Amino acid sequence: MKKNVLLIEDDRALNEAIKMKLEKAGYGVVSALTAEEAIPVLENQPIDFVWLDILLPGMNGLEFLRVIRQKPLLKDKKVAVVSVSGSYGTKEEARKWGIVDYIVKSEYKLNDIVDRIISQI
Repeated sequence: MKKNVLLIEDDRALNEAIKMKLEKAGYGVVSALTAEEAIPVLENQPIDFVWLDILLPGMNGLEFLRVIRQKPLLKDKKVAVVSVSGSYGTKEEARKWGIVDYIVKSEYKLNDIVDRIISQI
């Protein structure tokens, strides 16, 4: 059975590139450019894994984590943060909200990030 990934990334070109790579690997992908768009998707569609950027317009990724972790049906969703923000404080805050991984984009090639995410889905 195909697993579904919710991709929350505001950079349109990067969002499309990630989506194509995940789909090529056999995953269903729903993409969102903002956290506000992503919450109803997560509430209404079968999502197995969330790829989350931290630096988003409007609600940021940490706020998104706080919101979904307070919702009984969403609190256990697997979430990995993939962001340019690699500060210690941001990483620790995200870990408090139960993420499965935190990847700093500049430290890896896109294919390596995708492979790492796939290994956790």
